[in-house]
Amino acid sequence: MPSPTMGDKASGLLERYPVILQLLRFVAIGFLNTGLSFVIANLISKYFGIVQGSALGVSSGIGFIFATIQSYYWNKYWAFGQQASGILQNFLRLVAVGAVGVLTLAMVYLGSQFTAPYWYYIIALIIFAVAQLSLWKSFGLSGAAGAQNPIIQFFVVSIIGFLINFLIASKFSEAVHLTANGDLNKNLALVAATCVSLIWNFVGYKLFVFKNK
Repeated sequence: MPSPTMGDKASGLLERYPVILQLLRFVAIGFLNTGLSFVIANLISKYFGIVQGSALGVSSGIGFIFATIQSYYWNKYWAFGQQASGILQNFLRLVAVGAVGVLTLAMVYLGSQFTAPYWYYIIALIIFAVAQLSLWKSFGLSGAAGAQNPIIQFFVVSIIGFLINFLIASKFSEAVHLTANGDLNKNLALVAATCVSLIWNFVGYKLFVFKNK
């Protein structure tokens, strides 16, 4: 009897511990959500000339709200929903989702480095939307999950995440200035806020929202 391959072992591990694949998908979606959040936050802050304080917290919060709405559908239908067959397909989808988020964040970083105007972020938002819709359709996610719709619990967890995001973005941007570049400092504050709120969101979604997945 042939010995199992690395792919077989990995598939077996994911079958025994589905939370591993859920976490990996959540992380990939996290990059996607962070990309959307940062583009919107930068679009608002550049348009109104915001660089720190409570106003930046509001900009970050608005971006977080849009990312949360997006996050609901990706988590419901993919992270805690659809189970793709085969380790290769799972891997390629993880890379594709994460890559869209990373490339979007790279555009935000370049915009920060060159102090790009607000319309730069409008272009980035359009590119992001087209790429995301292409992924959604190629995954065949529409209607993939059942009738259960835990949207109230989802938004309760997400509102707490929003408050965490707002407070950290506001206070970090006022207290910490690691570079002489205001745009870059602003985005470092957004990174800190996003990391902490994402940790809370995964724990909350897993324990209270998609707990039967």
